[in-house]
Amino acid sequence: MVKHGISLVEAARRLGVSQSTLYMALQKGQIPSFRRNGRRVVSSGALSEYQSRKRPPSMYKF
Repeated sequence: MVKHGISLVEAARRLGVSQSTLYMALQKGQIPSFRRNGRRVVSSGALSEYQSRKRPPSMYKF
């Protein structure tokens, strides 16, 4: 199985946060990461999960 990942710079851009904020989330274990070719990367799924946890609940009820 080949793991693909997103660079930390790109991940911060996609989340709309600073790199410092992203590094703090990684350090706290809020976003899982792994090494690929010696570089730290995150999966797109991990970013989606983090975004859904950080998104405020909807005011609308379905």
